[in-house]
Amino acid sequence: MMNKTILYRIIAIIILAVGVLSVALIFHNKPEARKQQKKQMTLYVKAQKAVSQNISPTLTYPGRFSSYETVSLAAEVNGRIMEGNVPFKEGEKFKKGDLLIEIYSEDIAASLRAGKSNLLQKLSFVLPDLRIDYPEEYDKWNKFFNSIDVNTNLPPLPAIKTEQEQVFMSSQGVLSEYYSLKSKEINLTKYSIHAPFNGSFKDIQRHVGAVANPGVTLATIVRTDRLEMVVPVPPQNAKWIKQGTLVSIKDSEGNNHKGTVTRVSDFVDELTQTVKIYVKYEPKGQRSFKIGEFSDATFKTIEEVKGVALPREAVLNDNMVYTVVNNKLKLRKVTIERRLEDLLVISGLEEDAMVVTESLVDISEGESVKIKGEETTPNKSNSKATQSNSKATQSNSKAPDSSPEQNQKNNQQ
Repeated sequence: MMNKTILYRIIAIIILAVGVLSVALIFHNKPEARKQQKKQMTLYVKAQKAVSQNISPTLTYPGRFSSYETVSLAAEVNGRIMEGNVPFKEGEKFKKGDLLIEIYSEDIAASLRAGKSNLLQKLSFVLPDLRIDYPEEYDKWNKFFNSIDVNTNLPPLPAIKTEQEQVFMSSQGVLSEYYSLKSKEINLTKYSIHAPFNGSFKDIQRHVGAVANPGVTLATIVRTDRLEMVVPVPPQNAKWIKQGTLVSIKDSEGNNHKGTVTRVSDFVDELTQTVKIYVKYEPKGQRSFKIGEFSDATFKTIEEVKGVALPREAVLNDNMVYTVVNNKLKLRKVTIERRLEDLLVISGLEEDAMVVTESLVDISEGESVKIKGEETTPNKSNSKATQSNSKATQSNSKAPDSSPEQNQKNNQQ
């Protein structure tokens, strides 16, 4: 019994030792296999010749349309709000010069007409004295008297040439009455609010029938025949955009619309860390953009840049690229001349140098590589050589076959 127990223990120890040795051998040989496999693998990379050229870069960024002009209409006088030529409703369109809001002013207009009648009365008393004392000034004042209409604005006051004439007209109260009436005429225009541009009502704060008070906002209007697109651009690219730069704006249907940069902000927004670019856009047709829409704006920069255009992923740490020299990777230092949307324009490479255009992971300088697209060339030449060799073999094989027949014929002869 004891012998069997000892035997089982010995067998178990032997099995455990064999297992440990097997695992150790596997882990010991695995890195070597990986190294051998890595050495046997050929890395193919995308590369292109470095060709320096003048590039007219474009910059594309999203932006939002807003009205070129937004005006809050406020009352300057007291009175009941009356409807103008356009329905006083949100979204209603109007044209420049249309009467938007009218405030009740019949009492003010009646008072103005009464004042003009008083001026006529004063002039009727002054004209006889003018004919006697200042006959040379009588005609112009008489013409002014006859041109006054109580239902229209006052005509311009005649030019006073002498000091005696001015003293005389002032003493009769003509000048003070005239300027008082002109002030009332100006005040009467404040009871009617006309459209300063083509647009529409955005907001309505007071409705028809309500009482307007000075300083109270009645409505907000926006201009619709000229829009402005606000495009936030990173500071490093905003410096290439100038006033007057042409802009191409693409809508959802793929149609391009034209715009022009009107101004560039000279400060960076604190929240977005971008510079705002303002683009003028004039809507035309039914497919035009509307206020509040978003779209992409493509700026054609005025200044050209000379260099090699590469994908962003080809540049390491903003100043290094991989080149292929004798089928080996070599790091080269470069300078970024311009950052575009998906490209970088660089300088510092020799003309026609083969530069890698993709991102390489777990690769170091000096490793052997082949350029994608060039690996098929040797195969074609080898196949052609194989074909020529096969043809030569076939011709050589035919030559010995013909020699015995020829010998047999000679023997028969």
